[in-house]
Amino acid sequence: MIDGIMQGYNATVFAYGATGAGKTYTMLGTEDEPGIMMLSIGELFNQIESYSEQRDYMLKVSYVEVYNETLKDLLHPRPETLDLREDADKGICVAGVMEIMTTNTDEIMDHIRFGNKNRTKEFTMANDASSRSHAVL
Repeated sequence: MIDGIMQGYNATVFAYGATGAGKTYTMLGTEDEPGIMMLSIGELFNQIESYSEQRDYMLKVSYVEVYNETLKDLLHPRPETLDLREDADKGICVAGVMEIMTTNTDEIMDHIRFGNKNRTKEFTMANDASSRSHAVL
């Protein structure tokens, strides 16, 4: 996946399953046992480092919640929701979403932790603070 990204392709990792199945743990992990996101981001920065003499890279991060058919910026919380729009240059994009320049894995993980605090959560029978939304980093 990272090799494809380095060649300019988009990539997606999608975690799907029932509440309590371990999606969040698989994606985020812990400090001692990092999940797919941390490992992938770390490898991405390793690849950038190895190609940095041949190419210039700019990495931006945005983090969006999809909940009840609305979009919310998790890195810049505000009451209004975001809209999907079609842009002549970017194609389909989230209008008004904050994009943050980042240079290392720790910065991205700090943004993820901040964004996760802004996610919509509700009580369920399986989980006291279940995220009731989808998140896209």
